[in-house]
Amino acid sequence: MNRLSSKIMLLMAVVVLPLGLQAASVSYTADNSSIFPNPERGFITMLERTISESRPNCVKGRENYLTAHANNDKGSLILVLYYLDNYKNTATLPSKILNGFDEDMAVLRSYGMKCIVRFAYTKDVENETAVDAPLSIVQSHLNQYKSHWQNNADVIFVFQAGIIGAWGEWYYTSNYGNQSSKINTSRRQLIDTLLNTVPADRCIQLRTPLFKTGYIGNTNPLTAAEAYTGTPKARLGHHNDAFLYGADNMGTYSDTATQKPYLAQETLYVPIGGESDITDANQAATEASHDRTVAEMSRLHWTFIQSGYSETVTNMWRNNGTFDELNRNLGYRYQLLSGTYADEAAPGGKMSVKIQLKNVGYAPLYNYRPAYIVLKNGTNTYSVQLQSDPRTWLPNGVTTTINEQITLPSNISTGTYQLYLYLPDAYSSIASNPKYAVRFANADVWNSSTGMNSLNASVQVTGSANPGTDPTPDPEAVDLPGTLNKANVNSYSDDMTWYNTDYFDFGPTDAANLDRWAEWKVNLRCAKSYSVSAVVYAPESGSGHEFSLRLLDAGRDTVASYNTLRTWDVGTIDYTAAWDLSLLPVGTYTLLVRNVFPWAQPKLKSLTLGCECATPTEVIEPDYPADWSGARIFDCMGREVTDGGTLPHGIYLLVKDGKVRKVMH
Repeated sequence: MNRLSSKIMLLMAVVVLPLGLQAASVSYTADNSSIFPNPERGFITMLERTISESRPNCVKGRENYLTAHANNDKGSLILVLYYLDNYKNTATLPSKILNGFDEDMAVLRSYGMKCIVRFAYTKDVENETAVDAPLSIVQSHLNQYKSHWQNNADVIFVFQAGIIGAWGEWYYTSNYGNQSSKINTSRRQLIDTLLNTVPADRCIQLRTPLFKTGYIGNTNPLTAAEAYTGTPKARLGHHNDAFLYGADNMGTYSDTATQKPYLAQETLYVPIGGESDITDANQAATEASHDRTVAEMSRLHWTFIQSGYSETVTNMWRNNGTFDELNRNLGYRYQLLSGTYADEAAPGGKMSVKIQLKNVGYAPLYNYRPAYIVLKNGTNTYSVQLQSDPRTWLPNGVTTTINEQITLPSNISTGTYQLYLYLPDAYSSIASNPKYAVRFANADVWNSSTGMNSLNASVQVTGSANPGTDPTPDPEAVDLPGTLNKANVNSYSDDMTWYNTDYFDFGPTDAANLDRWAEWKVNLRCAKSYSVSAVVYAPESGSGHEFSLRLLDAGRDTVASYNTLRTWDVGTIDYTAAWDLSLLPVGTYTLLVRNVFPWAQPKLKSLTLGCECATPTEVIEPDYPADWSGARIFDCMGREVTDGGTLPHGIYLLVKDGKVRKVMH
């Protein structure tokens, strides 16, 4: 019987097998009426200001607006619009302006809120032209803001392209083709700059579908395979600031027959939101009626809309009940349906988890966040990440089934554990704040102090192996040279989490991050000097990187070690160094990676051990009688040396006719 068949037979037998294989089933009660905040969705309020050195903040000092938004509309998301009128002819922004942005984001962080960010250079229109800033000035400003945006990406939901014209809505403009509805050279260059300066894990919303299709060069909407890949197509979203105003939404659409189906597909993977600017009560009653509003938002997967503008529309919605319905269903709204969980599991063993849930909201999640099964027993808490990606839990009542075998930590204490489903933010800076965790719309599941959703089930962790497990074998050893990453990791510490799906997160700046590790089984096929390259990520300034690499033999004794380069850069860093393993015998080892210093906050995506020298067909000894004149020479980093007369002392490889000779110079 093959492995898949044995799994199926085991699952079919689970209800009649002994206690160790039995599972408990739970049904959940939906909450279809409560209105509560959830991250990155819902009604928004807008804070806007023309900033200057004497008044550099748009949020700080106006906290009463945040309090009112949270109290009145259960809001957790705001639009922050910075007007840079005072600097449209100044290439370099003062540091007070940049620091003011950081201060505003700190206020949002303290309130447990996030924002939509837009910049513009004017809100005045004269003779159907708005005097904004030229592209060269804008590019200089955006590059100044780049590190500040990166440092505060945790509390930024999405960016709006802005910049061009009055209110940053890409219509009236003096520098980018006035009233242009299509992409031209200057608009294309602005999008290029935004894609480079906005954090890579955040989307940028464009004002009309034509701007995206013109920039991308085709009208094919995003597919599931293209989503979340970091390409411009996967990062460019949409906003509509004339929602339901006339058939074309005041020029948002040039062809609704093709563009609305396009958006209906696109917005499964990139966000859409905006405002309605209908100010006539009769027009609002007709064009923004309950039925039309709900149909349009659910079809196009709306995540947010302004609560205050236009008040003609929003007040009508408040009076006829539409507002409350939208407040529940804008963005995502997850509900647990049922769950089946193993009664018993063992430390380091497998535990079956089957959860059925549905998303009754209009939209999915867009920014990555992990989903964990959490086991709690008094003060003992253990988290195991699910493979399921919450961004794929589709909206409008689609049911998603999570059916996984999770592996319990090997060091988990025995006892009875309550089970929870936990969706914290992906950024470690706010991951422990329950206001940034996702709440499910069910009765008796939410814990506001922890941000976890109770599964109303428990598991008994015993000291013996769980007879119901069907463990997946450890990944096979990785041949060196090769790349080590999430896909082929052998094991990692129980409290290490994944960041943005494929980064190892060594945690906040404290001593605990020295106890986190990842290790791989590796095959050293050929003893040689390797180049060590890593892709790492720094979430904030001063967080630092330095990793210790250790090769362990079968007895787990360290036989070789290396520390990577120490850096203090922010963002994604690629660097390469050298590690000489030429004196080790070939064979299978364990490669252990640890953080080196406690005040670092590194995130590791991949580690590659490579060698650029030619692969030998035969390794020969130094005294092999042959003529090595004319051989190619490579140093310990695998780089070819062309001037053999100036070689420093060290180990070199001579390569000729597919043969290699190692020499000490």
